[in-house]
Amino acid sequence: MINVFITYDDNDSELGDYFEISFKDIKNALSQIDNLEVKSIRGLDCTENNVIEMISSFEDSPFVFVGLSHGNDSQLITENDVYVDMNNLSHFNKSLFYSTACNSAVKLGKELIENRCYSYVGFNQVTYATHDEFYNIYTKCENYCLKDFLSSNNTIEESFNKMLAYFDEQIHLLNDESDEILVLMELTDNRDSFVLLGNKELKMTDFQ
Repeated sequence: MINVFITYDDNDSELGDYFEISFKDIKNALSQIDNLEVKSIRGLDCTENNVIEMISSFEDSPFVFVGLSHGNDSQLITENDVYVDMNNLSHFNKSLFYSTACNSAVKLGKELIENRCYSYVGFNQVTYATHDEFYNIYTKCENYCLKDFLSSNNTIEESFNKMLAYFDEQIHLLNDESDEILVLMELTDNRDSFVLLGNKELKMTDFQ
């Protein structure tokens, strides 16, 4: 059984709808995969204590952690709380840590790897999703690596590279079929901000 834990801040005043759409995209995809146990915490309940309690329920087994919220170079945050920071990184050892929070690769991702987190996938810059009619495209691009990794025998690096190719595909489609130059630019910047740290040979079977 593969344990997947997802936090998503649907209560965020600016991007709550976006984070919820992203969560539903992941949840729907993972529901089609056998041998996965998915647990989640939504915005109002997304506190440090609740996150650590949920992780502890995995009984020291390897797990996948997904953080869909705002963030900065050293924290993941909601409207109510800081739920991941430099003081609780030890709880995420033996994990694949996957986050769409801005800038979290700058310090947090690196420190996670130093604290025996297996692999980290996330952003090293501020990212953008300012056009709500295109939320589905933004989220499908950002979530591609995670969904591919958990539904295949690919390494995390192979899934990561497939995600970048999917970004390119969506960018080309927008370029060919519409005049949404601002969306195209944001997707391009988001693609270029994604990084993979840690064990690049990690596979889904490492979590079974």
